[in-house]
Amino acid sequence: MKRLLLSKLRLLLPALLLGAGLSSTLCPTARAQAVPEYAMKASYLYNFMIFAEWPNLDPQTPQEGLTLCVLGQDSFGEALSSLEGKNVNGRRLSVSRMNGLAGIKKCQLLFVTEQEAPNMQAILKHLADAPVLTVADTPVAAGAAILLSLDGKRLVFDVNIQRAKKVGIVLSSKVLQLARSTN
Repeated sequence: MKRLLLSKLRLLLPALLLGAGLSSTLCPTARAQAVPEYAMKASYLYNFMIFAEWPNLDPQTPQEGLTLCVLGQDSFGEALSSLEGKNVNGRRLSVSRMNGLAGIKKCQLLFVTEQEAPNMQAILKHLADAPVLTVADTPVAAGAAILLSLDGKRLVFDVNIQRAKKVGIVLSSKVLQLARSTN
């Protein structure tokens, strides 16, 4: 089980590394670069969506897509745009960039940027019990269901299982096994 999640988490990594390697082959003075932080984060967000279940999604209506939202200044660039239209468990993924709270209840996954993180309590209050998986990448965003962080050169995540349960989202045991901590 853990191997399956690891393989899915690493799906985008070889392509990114290959791209970096090809650039050094095509340009002898270029050196292979590490995978950009936000490309890794985008991959994690995509995989969180694959391994989450939302209570309000009817399995009989796969034509209803899933929406991954970014609240605040978007640092993902093309890394998130490349996810547009991908398949997530039979549903089409769309990406939405938002500048305010209007419409965030329509998201399945809401990534709260560093600039919006200080407003996390207001965001959670606005969401109330809406089945939205909240993800952030700064400890200021206390209360997010998933907190991404860098541990040296590794991207790790912690899961606030109580937050996910409160809004009815079930995270796969595969995600929970890979989390640095669950509380």
